Amino acid sequence: MAIRRAVLLIADISGYTHYMNWNRMHLAHAQLTVAELLESVIDAGKGLKVAELEGDAVFFWEPDGDAKVLVCDRLSQMRRSFFERRARVKKEFGCECDCCLQLDNLTLKFVVHEGEVAEQKIKRQHKLASLDVILVHRMLKNVVPVSEYVLMTDAVAQLLDDPVRQLCLPLTHDFEGIGETSTHYIDLTTSDVPPLVRERGLVARLGVLTKFELGSLPYVLGFKKPAEGFRNLGRGTEELLPD
Repeated sequence: MAIRRAVLLIADISGYTHYMNWNRMHLAHAQLTVAELLESVIDAGKGLKVAELEGDAVFFWEPDGDAKVLVCDRLSQMRRSFFERRARVKKEFGCECDCCLQLDNLTLKFVVHEGEVAEQKIKRQHKLASLDVILVHRMLKNVVPVSEYVLMTDAVAQLLDDPVRQLCLPLTHDFEGIGETSTHYIDLTTSDVPPLVRERGLVARLGVLTKFELGSLPYVLGFKKPAEGFRNLGRGTEELLPD
């Protein structure tokens, strides 16, 4: 089992705790809209390997990748794509259910680390294993004081150019099973406003809406279980706040 150096990135959708409602129709729409948003992130991350889809997040990795390019270029592309898709879904689906009306509450955050990984093959599944893989997942449970951010370890921050590094704010974490870890974060809440969504024709909008409603039908009828695998579904706000 070969060990190789890689950049590890998790793009995680946040803000959907209040977005979910325990209504079958609402959950079906939530499932589909979150899937749309995750697809936009994956499309913008073209070239990166998808290690795993984790319900409301995507775990990317890039063997022998350039962490500086990823932070300074790829993340902005993913974020822009996310907001463009969010605006398009809101505009074209035109749904008035509680979930769809709260789409603007969904945001995107990132955690990035560079370290060593081993790629395991279990039957037909490829998995990444290492302490560094554990660390990047532990970074999702943090005390960053803003909702939209990129949180990175020293290994990543030290590779950034000075203008970007000056935006980084230091923050020490004590991650479970890892211990005290020096991290840095960039506040993305002050980033540029996402670009306007270009208009589609009436026929195209009707096609998108029809596809959306047909996609929700298996969840509405109970053939599929919506929001399966979402980590924070049903958890109260108080559980998500740091101690």
